[in-house]
Amino acid sequence: LFEVSISAPCDHQVRMKFTPGWRMTGFFLVMMPLLIALGNWQVQRGDYKRELENQYLAKLTELPQIPTPEALSQPFQALRLAGRYHPEMFMVDNQISEGETGYWVYQIFEDDRVGRVLINRGFVASNDRQHLPDVATPSGALRLTATVWPQLGLIPTWGSQEWTHDWPKRIQRANVVRMSAESDAWPAELRLEPGQPSVLQPAPFASRLSDDKHRGYAATWFGLTVVLLLGYLYLGFANSEKRTRPTENR
Repeated sequence: LFEVSISAPCDHQVRMKFTPGWRMTGFFLVMMPLLIALGNWQVQRGDYKRELENQYLAKLTELPQIPTPEALSQPFQALRLAGRYHPEMFMVDNQISEGETGYWVYQIFEDDRVGRVLINRGFVASNDRQHLPDVATPSGALRLTATVWPQLGLIPTWGSQEWTHDWPKRIQRANVVRMSAESDAWPAELRLEPGQPSVLQPAPFASRLSDDKHRGYAATWFGLTVVLLLGYLYLGFANSEKRTRPTENR
């Protein structure tokens, strides 16, 4: 309980009590730090996206390298691969590209130097929910140029995601760590560049690195923080006792 005394002209004194109530105070104490934390999290995500964008622009001038364990851990590092595809394939369901629904296709490629890696071959359109699209496995030895793509976070899902034991596997999100463990491959996504052998509709390279979305989300969370604070103050004083004025001295 807070009391505020305000001196007013004509020897009047206004006494106001701040009485928001314990329910509103409890709600405020829970929601205020939550909203601030969500806003700060979006700010940090925006900073991370800007850092990745700078790394991407810096790597544009570099030539593709021979794959090594160190190179596979460098975001946006272009690699020269030589080897052949294996039939293990993951299809990420419920995806949209250029207005079409379909799947992102990941397939295992065995490189002559570093072994099994996870290749993002791109997008294939499909409206058939009963059957997976028929994506052929390229045969013979191939030489590819692919780029190490950083992990930008997983979309939330409800419940556990069960995967079938057969191939290809229909999955709901591109969990690279789990996909790599399932197929005994390096835990990194290698994105095929446009024009490469075996590429489908190429995955985008720079469109998802903008921090505009995160700045907008941060502004929303911080705006709700201000609204919550103002509403708490307003209700606290609105629920207080009516202002009283002492009788004037005669």
